[in-house]
Amino acid sequence: MTSPSGDAKKPRRRTLRNTVFSLLGKAQAAVFSYIVIKLLLDVLTVEEYGLYSLLFIGVMVNFSMVFQLGSPNLITRYIPELFTAGNWRGIHEIFKKVMRAQFLVAIASSLLVFLLAPQLSSWLNFPGDANVLRVFSLAAILYLLTEVYHLVFSGIFRQQTIFWVTIAYNTLRLIILGTVYLYFRNFMAVVIAEGIALFFCVAFYAIAYKRGVDTTSDSSALDWKRMKKFAGLSYLNEIGVSVLSVATDFFLVSGILGGVATGFYGLANRVNDLAQKVLPMKMLGPVLQPLFFSEYGANKEKAEFGFRMLIKATLFPTVAVAVWMAVMSKEIIIYVFDPRYADAWMLVAVMALFLPAVSLRQPLGLMLQTHERVDILIYAKISGILKIIAGIILLPKYGYNVMPWITGFTVIVQNNFVYHYVKKITNARMDVWGNIRIWLNAAAAGVAIFFLKPYLNSLLGVIASVAIFSVLFLVFSMINRGFSKEERDFINSKLPKPYFKF
Repeated sequence: MTSPSGDAKKPRRRTLRNTVFSLLGKAQAAVFSYIVIKLLLDVLTVEEYGLYSLLFIGVMVNFSMVFQLGSPNLITRYIPELFTAGNWRGIHEIFKKVMRAQFLVAIASSLLVFLLAPQLSSWLNFPGDANVLRVFSLAAILYLLTEVYHLVFSGIFRQQTIFWVTIAYNTLRLIILGTVYLYFRNFMAVVIAEGIALFFCVAFYAIAYKRGVDTTSDSSALDWKRMKKFAGLSYLNEIGVSVLSVATDFFLVSGILGGVATGFYGLANRVNDLAQKVLPMKMLGPVLQPLFFSEYGANKEKAEFGFRMLIKATLFPTVAVAVWMAVMSKEIIIYVFDPRYADAWMLVAVMALFLPAVSLRQPLGLMLQTHERVDILIYAKISGILKIIAGIILLPKYGYNVMPWITGFTVIVQNNFVYHYVKKITNARMDVWGNIRIWLNAAAAGVAIFFLKPYLNSLLGVIASVAIFSVLFLVFSMINRGFSKEERDFINSKLPKPYFKF
């Protein structure tokens, strides 16, 4: 094992390696996700895929933050600090307390699900699936435990460990689900398979933790009062995040419109999620945040330049992906996923168009966190109440196609609220015209693809549309530049040669 003290003294030397493994990790996750989706679409009916999406995306991935009690932010905030100080005993102390609390909460929640499963399945518009909910609750316990390990390894700059554990987990998961695909082909078998894979994921992480963390070193006392206060505020923010997340969408669509609608919405969300996974800002998220704080945290006067550039760097690839997806949404579903879900094309298109607004939450949040104003991020989540009210009123009348509009406009309301305070507190402004140029370039490329669509009605056509759109967008962006000369010079100063011409 590498010396903990040596690692703690040189956390910055891991930045390049962490970046590489973060990119590799996101890339392999996207590949495995697509293969698994294809398997599940073939095994499950539309209604069953709707329940799968509700449970394994809405509840497990998004809504689980309600049951994490602020621990993700507690780990993310303090473990890197202890790592830098070489305080491995303190890291282990936080890990033990968080793991114990998480396990107790998960067990209590699972017991409630076991008792209330019939009522819950009826409320979710999936009567008769009570046993599926019970088995899922056991898998959810394992998922919450894997999240603790994942966050701890990220906090001690071990993206390499996360990558190898994730590779092992995804490979085993694919083998188990492949067995279900070949021999069992029913929903309960899928849920059991997911639970078995998560059990091994916890085991892999536990072995890596035992071998990679020195729990015998000396440590100074931890300021638990300060940590608990931070975790409490973070928890309030996360509850708001969960209300704004796709979890609420799934509950509203399922409870009001039923299984088929949830199935369509589930696949549209997975398409949107896969698109996000390949975006640079999503891939580099675990590395970007500490780099932004280290560059601008101590010099808030320079932060405006970093903020403007980060906004554009976020929008540049995201807007391109969003416009391409909106134009090619029907072809993507039919030729890349499953023709049975062709009616979900409008869901994909609308989700795509709001993808840039979703992506801007990170740079806006970073700017306020740099000035230590997490309270404003909490207040912004009140917009989630508007989302629930609008969903209850509009879904019965207009159907599932209205849900992404509701969610998208809710995100825009939240972003404008946060941006108002970014301007007020930090005196930082976006480069509005630069951002508009990025949108215009993508729109021009999108118009060209729209007129070429009659020739792109196949899997090869979808692939060709990516190449054509990319070339057109980059050419238009070189002519109608969204980035200022100062920003281009800054980006090119980090590259071997001045490649960035946009």
